[in-house]
Amino acid sequence: MSESSGVMAISESGEIRVTSRGKTLEVDALYRRYHDLVYRLALRYGRGDAAWAEDVTQEVFLRLFDVIDRLEEGDGLEGWFYRVTSNRCLNRLRRERVRNAAPVRWLLGAKARPPIDPERLTAARQGLSQAWAVLDQLSPKERVAFCMVHVDGKTLVQIGEVLGHSKGYVCKLVKRAEARVRELGWEVEDA
Repeated sequence: MSESSGVMAISESGEIRVTSRGKTLEVDALYRRYHDLVYRLALRYGRGDAAWAEDVTQEVFLRLFDVIDRLEEGDGLEGWFYRVTSNRCLNRLRRERVRNAAPVRWLLGAKARPPIDPERLTAARQGLSQAWAVLDQLSPKERVAFCMVHVDGKTLVQIGEVLGHSKGYVCKLVKRAEARVRELGWEVEDA
């Protein structure tokens, strides 16, 4: 690292510290604080594949080393981790889709995946289509807040920090979304 981007040092306790613009961010502390968020999000994108989620988690924390000199504690680090993890997962899924295309598999000499039961696949697609149709009825802010509560398991305070809104406003968004989802015939537990 250059002097302008920061200095990396290992403290006596073994913690990695990066000093940048007079502020010390402890990488170890950031890892402990945000590892679960990153891993759970990657696990969901990776359809429950633990190895896949671990790889993405590692990529996210490696990315942290590249940008740590520009991050400040008050910058909404949770939002940064959420966004970077989502982007890494989407990029990885795109690469896998290309790699699994028949011509690419043929060029690489890879075998095709075993076929999926068509009935099960059709039922899953119909369920997802119905769920997306319901979510599409919500405003973008309501949809994000609803998914962060019911899919990500976030608290209203955490969502407010990520989105930059008060807990009261987030509560209002979630309650409106839940009411709309119930109107459309779906059961939903209160947040």
